[in-house]
Amino acid sequence: MIKILLDQNIPAPFLLWLQNILHEKVKVYSTRTLGMDRMSDYEIFEYGQKNGMIIMTYDEDFQNPQMIPHIPGYGVVRLNTYPTGLHHTKEAILRLLELYPVDRWEKASIIVDQHKIRYRKK
Repeated sequence: MIKILLDQNIPAPFLLWLQNILHEKVKVYSTRTLGMDRMSDYEIFEYGQKNGMIIMTYDEDFQNPQMIPHIPGYGVVRLNTYPTGLHHTKEAILRLLELYPVDRWEKASIIVDQHKIRYRKK
C-alpha cells in the first residue's frame, strides 16, 4: 500500500478528500494528526523515509539537497501553486493524477506548478 504524509502546510480538510479519491490504493497521514507539527522539515523527511511515505508539501525545502540530503528519498510531491487554499490544492492534485497516477509518485521528485508538472524519477 502506498502511504502519503501531508506536511503541516497542506490544508487539514485535504486529508479526507485525498483519501476518498485515492480509495484503498493509498493511506493518507498528516503531520498534524501524527502530532508532528513542531518537527523540522528534516525530521519530517526522515520519518517519511523510515515509514515508506511520500511527502506532500508546499515547502521547497523538501526538494533542496542543501537542506535535506538524499532527496527525493521515498518520494516528494511539492505543490508550487498559489494561493495555497483547499480549492487550489485539490485542482493541483487532480492535474497531477491525470498525468501521473499515484503509483508513479514513489521515489519521484514532483513539482506541480501553476501551468506545468515537473516529474523526475530517482
